[in-house]
This record gives sequence, structure tokens and C-alpha cells, in this order.
Amino acid sequence: MSYDCVCDYDVSFYRARIRKARKPHKCEECGSTIRPGEKYEHAFGICEGWTYSPNTCMPCRDLRQWVKNNVPCFCWAHGSMIDDAKEAIEEARHRAPQETVGLLFGFLRRKVMLDRANRERRAA
Repeated sequence: MSYDCVCDYDVSFYRARIRKARKPHKCEECGSTIRPGEKYEHAFGICEGWTYSPNTCMPCRDLRQWVKNNVPCFCWAHGSMIDDAKEAIEEARHRAPQETVGLLFGFLRRKVMLDRANRERRAA
């Protein structure tokens, strides 16, 4: 599968690091609470002149990495990564249906695991 990839985000600076939470944070992607002691990704960026510093729980980060590994062009933004991932997968399936058999199933399976993990974290 090959096609041109054009991401139209004007990011002039971006840095992401894994941290261990000392206080509760909210995941920018799924909205779950990142509890003290849990690892999470903290990012800082400058996009089109605006600064942002989102936090992402590890299950959402893992989902994002899986999509990046399986979709040739995955343009995403913090806060809408899950929707962007589904859209990128649907576009890949449209462009190369024979080469992407099982891709949507793999994504949805991981999304269900993410939702379950979030329910368990809320219940604990």
C-alpha cells in the first residue's frame, strides 16, 4: 500500500516524555483519570503559535503506537487521537482493501481493551 501522506499540522516544537504521576491527571484522549503512581505520557508542543501540554494514559499511548505501526499515514492531534486513528484506518481500508484485512478488527479489539481498562481503573 503506497500513497502520499499529507499532514497539515504546523508543529514547530514537540516533546513527549514518560512520567510517573505524583497527583491525579486527566487523559487528553479518553478522559480517564491518571492516578498517582501510574505512568503516563506528558507532552509539550507549539503548534501554529499556540502552546499545549497534554497528558496521555499508557493504554491510549499504546493504541496510538499500534496505529502508527500499522497505518502508513496516521495524522493525529491530541484530544482527538482515537477518532483520528479510526479515520486513518478507514481511509487505509478504502485505499487498499486487500492489504488491510483485519486492521479495523485489530483496532476495535484494542479499543475495547482500552475501555475495559478504564472501567476497571474507575472501579478501583
